[in-house]
Amino acid sequence: MFRRWIALAVAIALFVLAPRARAEDGDQYTVSVITFGPGDHPFFKFGHNAILIEEARPRRQIVFNFGTFGFGSWTLLPEFLRGRLSYWLSTSSLERTVRHYRAENRTVDQQVLGLTAAQKRDLVAALRENALPENMYYRYDYYLDNCSTRVRDAIDRVLGGRLRQAAGAAARQSFRDHTLRLTADSPHIYFALDAAMTAQIDQPITVWDEMFLPVRVQETLREVRVPDDAGGERPLVVSERRLVEAPGRAPLRDAPPRSLPYYAGIGVAFGASLLALGRRARRSRSARVLLGALLVPLGLVIGVLGVLFALLWATDHRVAHGNENLLQIVPWALLLVGSGIGVARARPRSIERAYRVATSALVASALGVVLQVLPWFRQENGRVIALMLPLWAGMALGLRALAKPPAPAPPAPGPAEGAA
Repeated sequence: MFRRWIALAVAIALFVLAPRARAEDGDQYTVSVITFGPGDHPFFKFGHNAILIEEARPRRQIVFNFGTFGFGSWTLLPEFLRGRLSYWLSTSSLERTVRHYRAENRTVDQQVLGLTAAQKRDLVAALRENALPENMYYRYDYYLDNCSTRVRDAIDRVLGGRLRQAAGAAARQSFRDHTLRLTADSPHIYFALDAAMTAQIDQPITVWDEMFLPVRVQETLREVRVPDDAGGERPLVVSERRLVEAPGRAPLRDAPPRSLPYYAGIGVAFGASLLALGRRARRSRSARVLLGALLVPLGLVIGVLGVLFALLWATDHRVAHGNENLLQIVPWALLLVGSGIGVARARPRSIERAYRVATSALVASALGVVLQVLPWFRQENGRVIALMLPLWAGMALGLRALAKPPAPAPPAPGPAEGAA
C-alpha cells in the first residue's frame, strides 16, 4: 500500500511539474529576427533575413537561414531560367554570419522578440525539423515563397496569426513598384525585370504580401502587439540594435524612379537617327553602311530578348507568362541581323526584307498600344512602349525611304526646232 501511495505522488508531481519544466526549457532560448541590407550582386538587391536562436544551455547562437542556394553551382543559371531554383534552410553561427555580411558591406540589424516560453520552444522545434535533410529544400519563388516569407510564416505560426493580422492593410506599392525601386541603381537589371515581368506583379497587394521584402518584415514586426501578464498588450519587439554598419551605401529608394521620359527620349533618339540615316543612305554610302551596322546589334538584342520572353512563357516563371511586351520586343527582329549586313552592302532584297521586319514590328507595337484600352490587358508596360514604338517607326520610315526606287531622271532636251 505504501508503494502505491509513493507511485501516485510521483505521478501527480510529474503531471503538475511537467508543464513548468517544458516552459523552463523554452525560457533558455532568445529568439531574434536578423535583417540584412541589400548588396551589390543582382541576387542581393532585395536584402535578406534569418532567425537567430540563442541558447543558454549549452551557450550558443544559431542562425537559421532560409536563403541558401548553390551560388557557385553550374546548374544555377539553367535552374533559374527554368524557374526551378531550389533554396534550402541552413544553419550557421552568428559570428560567421556577421563576418560574411560585414565583408559584403551590408547592414545587419537584430530584433529580439518577446515570445513566451512555449512559443520559443515550438519555434525552435519547428526550425530543427525544417532543417533536417529531408525537409530543408523548397522551390524558390521571388514574391510568394522566399527567404523572407519563410521567416514571416514561421513567426506568424507561433503567434497564432497575429503577424498576418497586423499586415492586413492594403499596400501602397505593387510588386513591380518594389522591384523597380530596388533595382534603379542598375539600369540593365531594371530594364530586364521591367520588360520580362507581366501583369501578375501589377495587381494590388497587402502589407502581408509586401513582406517578401525583409525590410517589410522588420517594419511590420514593430507594429505587432501580443498579450502581457497583466491582461493588456505589449510590443512583440522588445529590443533592436544594429550589429553591422554599411558605410558609403546609399539609402533605399522609397519609390521607383519616373523613367518614362527617359525611355521615350531614348526611343525617339534611336528612331530619329534611323530615319535620318535611311533618308541619306540613298545618296551616301557611309550613311547606308552605318544604318546597316546599327540594324545588326539592334536586331540581335531585341530578337534575343523577344525569344527569351516567349520561352519564359513555357517555364515555371509564372510572373513572366503572357508578356504583352512580346508585341514591342518582337522575336522576329533577329531577321535584322542578316538583313542589316545586306543593307550595308546595298542589296535590294535585304533592304526590302529589313523594311518588312520593321513595318511588321511597328504594327505589332501599335497593336500593343490599342490593347491598353481593353480591360483584359493590365500590364504596366508604358515605358517599354515609349521606347519601342518610336524606334520601330523611325526604322520603318528610314528603310522605306531607302527602299524607294530612285526618281526618274528628267528627259534630255531634244534638238531645237526651226521656225516654219
